[in-house]
Amino acid sequence: MIILIEDITAVLVYGSIQGCIYALLALGFSLVYGVGGVLNQAHGALYLVTAYLYYTFYTIFHEISAELDFVGMMIGMIVGLIAVAFVAAFIYLALIKPLKQSHVGVVIVTFAFAFFMEQLINVIFGVEYQSVPFLIDGYFYIFSIPVYYHYVLIIIATVIIVILTMLFINRTKLGKSIRAVAQDEEAASLMGINVDRILTYTLVISGVLAGVAAILYVPIDVITPHAGWAILLNSFAIVVLGGLGSLSGSVVGAFIYAYAITFTNIFIDPILSAIIPFIVIIVMLIVRPRGIFGKKEIK
Repeated sequence: MIILIEDITAVLVYGSIQGCIYALLALGFSLVYGVGGVLNQAHGALYLVTAYLYYTFYTIFHEISAELDFVGMMIGMIVGLIAVAFVAAFIYLALIKPLKQSHVGVVIVTFAFAFFMEQLINVIFGVEYQSVPFLIDGYFYIFSIPVYYHYVLIIIATVIIVILTMLFINRTKLGKSIRAVAQDEEAASLMGINVDRILTYTLVISGVLAGVAAILYVPIDVITPHAGWAILLNSFAIVVLGGLGSLSGSVVGAFIYAYAITFTNIFIDPILSAIIPFIVIIVMLIVRPRGIFGKKEIK
């Protein structure tokens, strides 16, 4: 019984942490698809840009003095988020915009950019695993399961960011313009909305959300040049589960997905958890292509 309680606690704790990270990643991925109908294959590359800049500035200041670790992480955080915003804008303006009328073209060019970023990181940083320490030290126990204060920071930060993102989309003038473009791009253009500018802003928001996820998750995981593909696969599986273009569906789907993977890791076999993304994508596309919260298209 004690072992069972510990295992269930582990599923809830680790599943919640994974769910928070997945929610931030899927929220940005779904937002871009919902507004522009774009399946951005470079979504994982945006995560890597922030992760490696965060690691770089931490390393630079750590080599000067271990007492400067926090300063390095703060500077890395700021530089990483600014850089990923510019990279996201570049992806839209230079890669997606010229091919916007070709969905296949957009998929190919963003995939190519993601592959290019992976190889560039390989050249600069090598293939070795990299890591950074927690932003907040210390931990406490829940049924002998260690819960680090950094985990609590992830949960609080995710709740705040998700709420602010929803409020921004639903309450602000820019957010309403984004919703207008998502509903009907041509009608929004006729109403005087600069569609390309809105889509650029949408990519930037998506990139920043991926960057925040990287900053929060890097201390728990390790950074590798190929990590972006797992980020992309998980994000895609979640938005298919929750509903392509549905922001609330992406958040709910992220936690369902995270708990399923954590449950499989603990109670069944960690090897099997690797195939969950493919199972989710295949089953949902066959059974309910619009996802749990996706709206049925009216023809």
